Amino acid sequence: MEVSTLILLGAAGGLLRGLLDVYTQFVNWQADRRAHRQLPAGHGCEAPRFPEYYDPIADPIAAVVHSAMGAGAAVLFGTTGQISGAYAALVVGMSAPMLLTQLGRVPSVSDAVTGGSQTGDASQVEAIPQSAPAARQPDPGHARGQVPSRVAADSGQALREEGMS
Repeated sequence: MEVSTLILLGAAGGLLRGLLDVYTQFVNWQADRRAHRQLPAGHGCEAPRFPEYYDPIADPIAAVVHSAMGAGAAVLFGTTGQISGAYAALVVGMSAPMLLTQLGRVPSVSDAVTGGSQTGDASQVEAIPQSAPAARQPDPGHARGQVPSRVAADSGQALREEGMS
Protein backbone atom coordinates (compact mmCIF):
# COMPACT_ATOMS: atom_id res chain seq x y z
CA MET A 1 0.00 0.00 0.00
CA GLU A 2 1.30 3.46 -0.88
CA VAL A 3 2.34 5.88 1.86
CA SER A 4 -0.17 8.50 0.71
CA THR A 5 -2.99 5.95 1.04
CA LEU A 6 -1.75 4.98 4.52
CA ILE A 7 -1.68 8.65 5.54
CA LEU A 8 -5.21 9.23 4.24
CA LEU A 9 -6.69 6.11 5.85
CA GLY A 10 -4.86 6.63 9.16
CA ALA A 11 -5.96 10.26 9.31
CA ALA A 12 -9.53 9.22 8.54
CA GLY A 13 -9.35 6.68 11.35
CA GLY A 14 -8.12 9.35 13.77
CA LEU A 15 -10.92 11.65 12.66
CA LEU A 16 -13.46 8.85 13.20
CA ARG A 17 -12.14 8.47 16.73
CA GLY A 18 -12.75 12.18 17.30
CA LEU A 19 -16.28 11.84 15.94
CA LEU A 20 -16.85 8.85 18.19
CA ASP A 21 -15.79 10.96 21.18
CA VAL A 22 -18.31 13.66 20.20
CA TYR A 23 -21.02 11.03 19.75
CA THR A 24 -20.24 9.56 23.16
CA GLN A 25 -20.56 12.98 24.79
CA PHE A 26 -23.81 13.58 22.91
CA VAL A 27 -25.25 10.29 24.18
CA ASN A 28 -24.18 11.16 27.75
CA TRP A 29 -25.84 14.58 27.46
CA GLN A 30 -28.99 13.02 26.01
CA ALA A 31 -29.22 10.47 28.84
CA ASP A 32 -28.76 13.17 31.48
CA ARG A 33 -31.45 15.33 29.83
CA ARG A 34 -33.86 12.41 29.86
CA ALA A 35 -33.12 11.75 33.52
CA HIS A 36 -33.66 15.46 34.27
CA ARG A 37 -37.01 15.48 32.45
CA GLN A 38 -38.20 12.57 34.57
CA LEU A 39 -37.56 14.44 37.80
CA PRO A 40 -40.62 15.90 39.54
CA ALA A 41 -41.58 19.43 38.53
CA GLY A 42 -40.15 22.22 40.68
CA HIS A 43 -37.03 20.37 41.77
CA GLY A 44 -35.03 23.56 41.31
CA CYS A 45 -32.20 22.64 38.94
CA GLU A 46 -31.96 23.37 35.25
CA ALA A 47 -31.54 20.84 32.47
CA PRO A 48 -27.98 19.93 31.43
CA ARG A 49 -26.68 21.91 28.48
CA PHE A 50 -24.61 20.41 25.68
CA PRO A 51 -21.62 22.79 26.18
CA GLU A 52 -21.15 21.14 29.58
CA TYR A 53 -20.38 17.90 27.70
CA TYR A 54 -18.62 19.19 24.58
CA ASP A 55 -15.77 21.69 24.55
CA PRO A 56 -15.92 23.52 21.20
CA ILE A 57 -12.23 24.44 21.39
CA ALA A 58 -10.50 21.41 22.90
CA ASP A 59 -12.52 18.62 21.28
CA PRO A 60 -11.89 19.66 17.63
CA ILE A 61 -8.20 20.16 18.46
CA ALA A 62 -8.14 16.66 19.94
CA ALA A 63 -9.72 15.31 16.74
CA VAL A 64 -6.98 16.96 14.66
CA VAL A 65 -4.28 15.54 16.95
CA HIS A 66 -5.90 12.08 16.75
CA SER A 67 -5.99 12.42 12.98
CA ALA A 68 -2.27 13.28 12.83
CA MET A 69 -1.43 10.44 15.19
CA GLY A 70 -3.56 8.08 13.10
CA ALA A 71 -1.74 9.07 9.92
CA GLY A 72 1.63 8.58 11.55
CA ALA A 73 0.71 5.24 13.10
CA ALA A 74 -0.74 3.93 9.82
CA VAL A 75 2.45 4.87 8.00
CA LEU A 76 4.58 3.32 10.76
CA PHE A 77 2.65 0.06 10.80
CA GLY A 78 2.07 -0.06 7.02
CA THR A 79 5.62 0.59 5.86
CA THR A 80 7.06 -1.95 8.29
CA GLY A 81 4.68 -4.66 7.11
CA GLN A 82 2.74 -4.87 10.37
CA ILE A 83 -0.56 -4.21 8.59
CA SER A 84 -1.90 -4.60 5.08
CA GLY A 85 -5.21 -3.45 3.73
CA ALA A 86 -7.42 -0.42 4.01
CA TYR A 87 -9.45 -1.69 6.96
CA ALA A 88 -6.32 -2.34 9.02
CA ALA A 89 -4.96 1.13 8.26
CA LEU A 90 -8.27 2.69 9.29
CA VAL A 91 -8.36 0.70 12.55
CA VAL A 92 -4.75 1.61 13.34
CA GLY A 93 -5.67 5.25 12.76
CA MET A 94 -8.61 4.99 15.16
CA SER A 95 -6.54 3.32 17.87
CA ALA A 96 -3.36 5.35 17.31
CA PRO A 97 -3.22 7.09 20.73
CA MET A 98 -3.44 3.76 22.54
CA LEU A 99 -1.07 1.96 20.15
CA LEU A 100 1.57 4.68 20.29
CA THR A 101 1.35 4.83 24.08
CA GLN A 102 1.86 1.07 24.26
CA LEU A 103 4.78 1.22 21.82
CA GLY A 104 6.40 3.86 24.01
CA ARG A 105 6.25 1.47 26.96
CA VAL A 106 7.80 -1.53 25.18
CA PRO A 107 11.44 -1.97 26.21
CA SER A 108 14.01 -2.75 23.58
CA VAL A 109 14.93 -6.40 23.13
CA SER A 110 18.38 -5.94 24.68
CA ASP A 111 16.85 -4.22 27.74
CA ALA A 112 14.34 -7.04 28.13
CA VAL A 113 17.05 -9.69 27.91
CA THR A 114 19.56 -7.97 30.16
CA GLY A 115 17.09 -6.41 32.57
CA GLY A 116 18.14 -2.82 31.94
CA SER A 117 20.64 -0.71 30.08
CA GLN A 118 24.20 -2.02 30.13
CA THR A 119 27.02 0.20 31.37
CA GLY A 120 29.71 -2.43 30.94
CA ASP A 121 29.48 -3.97 34.43
CA ALA A 122 27.94 -7.46 34.42
CA SER A 123 27.08 -7.18 38.12
CA GLN A 124 24.41 -4.58 37.32
CA VAL A 125 22.29 -6.99 35.25
CA GLU A 126 18.97 -7.64 36.99
CA ALA A 127 17.16 -10.95 36.82
CA ILE A 128 14.08 -11.09 34.60
CA PRO A 129 11.01 -12.34 36.47
CA GLN A 130 10.07 -15.86 35.38
CA SER A 131 6.34 -15.64 36.01
CA ALA A 132 3.72 -12.98 35.53
CA PRO A 133 1.52 -12.02 38.47
CA ALA A 134 -1.72 -13.96 38.67
CA ALA A 135 -4.76 -12.24 37.22
CA ARG A 136 -7.35 -11.16 39.76
CA GLN A 137 -10.70 -12.83 39.49
CA PRO A 138 -13.76 -10.55 39.56
CA ASP A 139 -15.74 -10.55 42.78
CA PRO A 140 -19.20 -12.00 42.00
CA GLY A 141 -20.84 -9.58 44.45
CA HIS A 142 -19.52 -6.61 42.48
CA ALA A 143 -21.49 -7.62 39.39
CA ARG A 144 -24.72 -7.50 41.40
CA GLY A 145 -24.08 -3.92 42.57
CA GLN A 146 -22.80 -4.95 45.99
CA VAL A 147 -19.63 -3.61 47.52
CA PRO A 148 -16.84 -6.08 46.77
CA SER A 149 -15.79 -7.94 49.89
CA ARG A 150 -12.12 -6.98 49.45
CA VAL A 151 -13.11 -3.27 49.37
CA ALA A 152 -15.18 -3.66 52.53
CA ALA A 153 -12.33 -5.53 54.23
CA ASP A 154 -9.79 -2.88 53.16
CA SER A 155 -12.09 -0.09 54.41
CA GLY A 156 -12.52 -1.82 57.76
CA GLN A 157 -8.76 -2.24 58.09
CA ALA A 158 -8.18 1.44 57.27
CA LEU A 159 -10.75 2.50 59.86
CA ARG A 160 -9.13 0.29 62.51
CA GLU A 161 -5.70 1.75 61.70
CA GLU A 162 -7.03 5.32 61.93
CA GLY A 163 -8.56 4.56 65.32
CA MET A 164 -5.19 3.30 66.59
CA SER A 165 -3.34 6.48 65.56
